[in-house]
Order: sequence, then structure tokens, then C-alpha cells
Amino acid sequence: MSTPPFDPEAHARATAAAIGLPLAPHQMPGIVAGLRVAAAAAALIERVPLSPTEEPAPVFNPGPRA
Repeated sequence: MSTPPFDPEAHARATAAAIGLPLAPHQMPGIVAGLRVAAAAAALIERVPLSPTEEPAPVFNPGPRA
């Protein structure tokens, strides 16, 4: 079973309705653009191969500050 393609506008409308957030039509292009960027970033992360023994780090530390 495959996952249906991501529809950012449908996702925005359904999520807004679920939490009672009104969305004006002029807001939708920006919301859709942001969700497309987030989906593209998630797709990159999902492609990283992980072994069954790898676990997430308990705390993110990006490294020393400059």
C-alpha cells in the first residue's frame, strides 16, 4: 500500500478546521508554500538510511559556538 501524494492545501484546510483556525483565501499561497518546503525537507530526511540499532540523540547539540 503506497502513501497518497501530499496535498498541502488539503492538509492546511483540514488541520485548520480541526483546531478551529480560520484561514483567509489570501493566506493560502503562503501556507501552501511553507508546507511544500517542509515536505521537501522531510523527504530528504526520510532518505537517510538507518539501521535497526540506531537511536535518536536525547539532546540536539549543533556543536561549539563561534
